Amino acid sequence: MLGTAALAVYMLRDRIPDPAEVWRTIKGVSFGWLAVAVLFEAMSMSTFARLFRRLLTLGGARMTVGRAVAVTYARNALSNSLPAGPVLSIAYTTRQFGRLGANKPLIAATLVLSGIYSTATFVVLTLVALLGGPSTRQATGIFLAVLVLICSVAVRLRPRSLGSLMKRLNDRFPALAEQLRQAREAIRPGGRDRITLFTLALLNWLLDVACLAAVCAAAGVSVGPHTVLLGYVAAKGAATLALIPGGLGVAELGMAATFIAAGVAGGSAAAVVALYRLISYWAILLAGWVAWIALLDGFHAWAVKVGQLILQALIGLSIAMIPSAYVYREQPKPR
Repeated sequence: MLGTAALAVYMLRDRIPDPAEVWRTIKGVSFGWLAVAVLFEAMSMSTFARLFRRLLTLGGARMTVGRAVAVTYARNALSNSLPAGPVLSIAYTTRQFGRLGANKPLIAATLVLSGIYSTATFVVLTLVALLGGPSTRQATGIFLAVLVLICSVAVRLRPRSLGSLMKRLNDRFPALAEQLRQAREAIRPGGRDRITLFTLALLNWLLDVACLAAVCAAAGVSVGPHTVLLGYVAAKGAATLALIPGGLGVAELGMAATFIAAGVAGGSAAAVVALYRLISYWAILLAGWVAWIALLDGFHAWAVKVGQLILQALIGLSIAMIPSAYVYREQPKPR
């Protein structure tokens, strides 16, 4: 991964922006558009939280929107800032859902289905980005045609392969097969539910793309929707393949390279990447750790106690100030 990054930096060595140019671009940003970008990113996180909540509701569990948002931020912080973050994130989410009364099959189904819907919608965005570019359209079309052909042949030649696979799994690993069956039965979404889940997952990505577009507008970078989408997909794809938490360095490199290849000046491209990552990664990371602290056992009772102590101190201070107010009040002037 480091070798790939070094190769990319070497290839772009003549177009690496001057830090002074980047800073000038950042200083001239529109704070109005930055506020819009922050709003879009917050809406994106909230939409993914609602995806979790919807899946749990379909399985019979109840979760408030506020708690769903807090869990979403906290699990994101664990996943994107710690080694083995995705594993820790799954364990943390399982514990939080379990505290709401969700059983293990429902939790497993929620995590799996949220991942499936999120991955499927990202694949759709990726295909739109690749098919929308003249340089990638033909290769992507050929790849899709070959993939469809292979899948069709496989289904025709071995129509019962999935059933036989499940039978072998049930014979060799009966406990695992039972867990999979329970998870499959924990959530049975209908047609409208599937549309809702797909829409929530897609909106999660689209609002994040809108955040990037708003950052481009804030920095005065004029690029088309396809370039924004392609840069976004390149960054997310690189971050997913990277072993570094949050795809640090790799995501920025992929997005900046896409914008520079589209003709954006190096300083402007670097400014856009820096501002976008500041909002979509670092700010979300900070909010996630705050949410993690807020969800700690006993934090609510501690916060209530601290609030009561502060209120008592303010009341005591007000009472103590009453005699002083009486002494220092304005005396009537003698006639």
